[in-house]
Amino acid sequence: MFPDIHSEAGRHALYLVGFIVANILVSGISWRLAGRERRGIRLVGRGCAAFFALTNVGLVLGCLFHLLRGGVDWFYSALLIIAFVFAYRIGGATVGRYP
Repeated sequence: MFPDIHSEAGRHALYLVGFIVANILVSGISWRLAGRERRGIRLVGRGCAAFFALTNVGLVLGCLFHLLRGGVDWFYSALLIIAFVFAYRIGGATVGRYP
């Protein structure tokens, strides 16, 4: 009934889903904080957004180095694309482009 999550591909798929869910939650929280009217809360939101955007950029660089060193792997390719998208999405809150 359920897929075997003991296989490597199953674990990688669960990691990707968890990474996407975590980034959705972090981007939503940081955008809401950065869009507030109070200056202190807005600065905390922008700081949080900058930290997580830089974390995603670091993950992009790590995936890129792994792909260049070890060849093409679907997990690192997907992680590279997802991390790049969320780095752009979360990083938008640091420059004031709110939804």
